[in-house]
Amino acid sequence: MTYDQCLAIVKMSAELKCPSIGFVEALKFESALRRIDVIGEWAPPEEGGAFRWRGPTAQSLSKDLILKLKTSKNGAEVARDLNAMPLVAEALKSYTIPEIGPIVIDEDHGKPYWENRYTEKFRKVRDKAGVPANVWSMDSRAGAVSETVEATGSLALASELATHSTTKMTKKYSRGDGLETSRRIAEARKANRLSATAVKQ
Repeated sequence: MTYDQCLAIVKMSAELKCPSIGFVEALKFESALRRIDVIGEWAPPEEGGAFRWRGPTAQSLSKDLILKLKTSKNGAEVARDLNAMPLVAEALKSYTIPEIGPIVIDEDHGKPYWENRYTEKFRKVRDKAGVPANVWSMDSRAGAVSETVEATGSLALASELATHSTTKMTKKYSRGDGLETSRRIAEARKANRLSATAVKQ
């Protein structure tokens, strides 16, 4: 997923009166968080019994919009500043984060999303937004990683953003042929050579 595709989804979700979809995709694209870490999940407790929801709540978000949570996959503690995320700012024009309870609520049911309901609604928004059918919700995380590598030239920074334990995993998420990265590296090396030559003279 690209920035433009994510922006189209954010805007269409507002138009279709399901702005939670735009908020989730914007937050995932800007923060590289997994969907489960944004919408939470319904699961049975370890001791058995009825499914319960667990995930980020209003308590996870400070008044100045700093989101703090532990990731579901590896328990890494992360903090993300929503104020620094333009797509999230756009999404928040139409989505209101609840003051109590889960930060993401399915507008149709007044409860946190079940995985399948989120996926169905995402597809409707994506299709109406004119985003290709081969772009899935999970691609916003890959888009975050790819854009980070492209913007910074650093696989290590992208790995840190995505909370990957190794850059090997980050390489799998990073899309593209590396053209822009190689150009930035070439420019940086050229600049380094010029500065080294200037020092020698």
